[in-house]
Amino acid sequence: MTKRTMVLGCILLLIIAGGFLGITKQQTAVPGLQAATRTVVDQLGRTVIIPAEPQRIVCLQHHTLDIILELQAGDKLVGVINKWQNLISPRLSDIYPRLKDLPTPGDLETVNLEALTNLNPDLVLVTHYMPKNVIEQIEKLGIPVIAISLYKADYEQASKLNPKLKDPDNAYTEGFKEGVALIGSVVGREQKAAELVDYTLKSRELVKTRLSGLVGQRVSSYMANPDMYTYGTGKYTQVIIERAGGRNVAEEIDGYKQVTMEQIMKWNPEVIFVQDRYKKVAAEIRTNPAWQEIDAVKNDRVYVAPEYAKPWGHPCPESMALGELWLAKKLHPEKFSDIDLQEKANDFYITFYGVPYTGDH
Repeated sequence: MTKRTMVLGCILLLIIAGGFLGITKQQTAVPGLQAATRTVVDQLGRTVIIPAEPQRIVCLQHHTLDIILELQAGDKLVGVINKWQNLISPRLSDIYPRLKDLPTPGDLETVNLEALTNLNPDLVLVTHYMPKNVIEQIEKLGIPVIAISLYKADYEQASKLNPKLKDPDNAYTEGFKEGVALIGSVVGREQKAAELVDYTLKSRELVKTRLSGLVGQRVSSYMANPDMYTYGTGKYTQVIIERAGGRNVAEEIDGYKQVTMEQIMKWNPEVIFVQDRYKKVAAEIRTNPAWQEIDAVKNDRVYVAPEYAKPWGHPCPESMALGELWLAKKLHPEKFSDIDLQEKANDFYITFYGVPYTGDH
């Protein structure tokens, strides 16, 4: 056998092996160097070529960061979003202590390109409304970028912070399933991602079943945020309130906007909800004279969501699996009297984070 024949034979064997493994060969950012890659489609509908098995991931989206930790893939993180403690939960560092020591090269809309490059990432996960020019700047460095929205829409709406969705419930449900599956694929935890989706959907089905036939009994509800901001149509908050048997009094506004005391007095909600990260807002509402004529305040129905419910602007798995259940029990306690939410939260945390839930009920 000649040397040329042997070389050709080796090349043929490599091609066959690559075919069996389902791996494609694509040119990397380093000229002349070949690496195993695969193709994914992100939630902006962009086709992205990424390493076959990414090991160094930078995450600049807080909901995605939470999901990565739930899939127990935190060891792949080499950089995370700045101020994640304020955006999602400071207790994540109790679950994953290494988190507080990771570099923070960017936030939801900006990135320090030099700091990012120094981390030598295989890819970067960003929010769906990261400016297009910033995404392009990262890609020019030879770093793949995957955008996560957790709702399903065409590019025009998928790229917006406050989208206009024709059917928000369906958009967030399908986008959640799609987003978790995509993240699971990226970090190599496909089976755990499928388990997370299944767990969440079963919990939502419990709420749906208990509230079936609810007619004329929806409780008017308001989500209070700092500086008189609230969530209207197009945000997941609208969906979570409706699924829990409530009616969002701010449904007439789009997205996340500031409202006036006059509007709130006109709406006169029966219940007011405040996210755990903004609990000071609840204290202000309970004591501020301007709020005392609101039914929710008069009847002591101002509730701070437990930490495990997580933010409600976009759906974290806890928001869907635990938050909807918690909120439904607050709105319709008679239908969920047998549900122990502390037990539910503990089961979720052990199943996905791998640790028991230690926060407040």
